[in-house]
Amino acid sequence: MNTLSSSSYIKFLNLAKAIRELTAFPCLNPMEECLLNYVALSWQADKNLSVSETMHSNVAMTPSSVHRHLKSLRIKGFLSLTVDERDNRIKYITHTPLSEQYFSMLEKCISQTANS
Repeated sequence: MNTLSSSSYIKFLNLAKAIRELTAFPCLNPMEECLLNYVALSWQADKNLSVSETMHSNVAMTPSSVHRHLKSLRIKGFLSLTVDERDNRIKYITHTPLSEQYFSMLEKCISQTANS
C-alpha cells in the first residue's frame, strides 16, 4: 500500500483529521460522517432528499439509526429540515452554513494534498 495514490489518500486523511481536531467543528462519529456524506451527494445533485427517503436508503444503517443520526447532525448544526410546502408530513434535509464550511475545509485538504 505504498503507492503514490494511497500515499496521497493517507496524507489527505491525516490532514483532514488534524484540521477537524483543531477547528470548532462539532465532533462527528463515523456513522454521522457517513450519513452527512450521503446527503451531501444529494445536495450536490440538487436533489431534495426527505427524511423518509434517507431512512429507507441503502446507507448500511437501520431506519431508526438513520433517524437518530439525522437528529444528532441537526442538533450539531450540520443540517436543517424544511417542511414541504404541499405536505406538512414531509421534511427535506437541507445544508447549513456549518456543513458548507465543513465540506469547504475538506476540499482545501484535498487541494493541499494534491499540491504536496
